[in-house]
Amino acid sequence: MKLTFNFEHGEIEGVLKLSQENNTMVIITNGHNGFYNYGMFPFIQETLLKNGISSFSYNFSHGGVIGDADRFDDLENYEKNCMRLERLDFIEVHKAIASKYPKTKIFHLAHSLGGIPTTFGISELEKHNIPVSGAILLATVKKLDIWSQEVIEQWKTNKVLHKKNNRTKQELPQGSEFLSEVLNASKNWNVQAVLNEIKTPFYYIHGKEDEAIPYEHGVNQFLWKTLNSELSLIEKATHTLNTRHPFEGPSPQLLEFLDLTVNWIKEKS
Repeated sequence: MKLTFNFEHGEIEGVLKLSQENNTMVIITNGHNGFYNYGMFPFIQETLLKNGISSFSYNFSHGGVIGDADRFDDLENYEKNCMRLERLDFIEVHKAIASKYPKTKIFHLAHSLGGIPTTFGISELEKHNIPVSGAILLATVKKLDIWSQEVIEQWKTNKVLHKKNNRTKQELPQGSEFLSEVLNASKNWNVQAVLNEIKTPFYYIHGKEDEAIPYEHGVNQFLWKTLNSELSLIEKATHTLNTRHPFEGPSPQLLEFLDLTVNWIKEKS
């Protein structure tokens, strides 16, 4: 079913799959250009449900995708999107789900750039003694500043970076606050530094043939998080586990990921 939260900073739309057991919940945070209806994610939710695990997959408040669409129809909000807002989305969604289902153990699943708001969001939740049962980080980035110097200079000159989305053919505007975060990433969005402080169990899963975020990103994060950290590398797996959008069915790599994920969640529950 659809579930909407109206927060002070923006509206969150998502899909809730509720198991009858309802003692474990996975909150799914997509990458910067992701959305709850993308490719493999509805299948992931269905598989979790079949294994007695509830889930909530949501769109960022400023992600540009409205409802069940698979295009970026709200470019005005998209231009404002940044890690500050995505981290705020993450924190408020966690708190809202925890309030709505107080007896449920909450896990997180993040993909790609979604690892940044997830990592920093969990750090913030821990500081306020809000429990998180664990997090699975699939093909996530080890740093925010992943853009080339040429792209950065263009971004600085124009204040807005128009980046073509190969799937939708749209020119997507990355705004000035996001640029500032990238330029100051080593100070304010340092993944290595914050991982030293996080006690929540993290499980890094990465494809060995990830064409977007090399698997070394997952390995490095696993090594940086010396407390409660695990790692699995999936052979012959791409950034979206050999699946595409629109979804054409599960790949062996996606099924392997789901087996690892379900088993880890049940072990930690």
